[in-house]
Amino acid sequence: MFTLLLLIMFASVLGGTWWLVERYYRRPLKQLITQLDAQDAASSPERLPPGQAMRGSLLAQLTERVEQLYEAKRQLQEQAIKDPLTGLGNRRLLEQRLDIALPISRRWMRAVSALMIDVDHFKEYNDLYGHQAGDDCLVEIANVLRDTFRRDTDIVVRLGGEEFLVVLLDADEEDSVRLAEAMRGMLQAVGIEHKGSRVNDVVTVSIGVAITHSGEPVSLDDIIATADAGLYECKQAGRNRVISQYVTKANASQSSVSA
Repeated sequence: MFTLLLLIMFASVLGGTWWLVERYYRRPLKQLITQLDAQDAASSPERLPPGQAMRGSLLAQLTERVEQLYEAKRQLQEQAIKDPLTGLGNRRLLEQRLDIALPISRRWMRAVSALMIDVDHFKEYNDLYGHQAGDDCLVEIANVLRDTFRRDTDIVVRLGGEEFLVVLLDADEEDSVRLAEAMRGMLQAVGIEHKGSRVNDVVTVSIGVAITHSGEPVSLDDIIATADAGLYECKQAGRNRVISQYVTKANASQSSVSA
């Protein structure tokens, strides 16, 4: 029920613009064009009043132009919330969706988890294989993320560089850690060569997991800070691992100090 409610909320936000365009622009224009086409079929252009024969053509052009403008706007909106390299969401998409999801999660007393994912020794990878290979590596990691986190309510974004963030709604510590380990193991199984790594001979990731207490009000910044603190512990412990923590002010402050 909770997941269904989230899906309905997301769909209503994303579909609102399309509904307005369809109802007030596309549908009336299509109906008018259909009527004019029927008139054109019943009468020859020579028997129509001056200018009548051109009306259908002009309206068709207007409709086409409206659709082009709408498509251009849709593409711009999509570009604004997507990472151009991987096609995943970006920080803006994350904030938009969590503005809706976090209050609902608190009201329904559901836990929220966040996974901060960092590619181990990625600078060395770029130095050894080149930036194009580095981009290809990030795209492959994005594909692994898509294969692992498949629920419609899962929010997967690239924060920048070699850092990714996954937010899981209605997911406790056990579920979050299990999925984090699955993603880490799947990427390692892909076997992207990394001879410059001091951890493994293939590309690996470290994952800090933050979990909220059910119903507890927390901010996006506190969730990210706690996940970042877990990621810092991963790096201190040798990388290529998963460490989880519950969201507390102490963990958020620890992340600020370690950064």
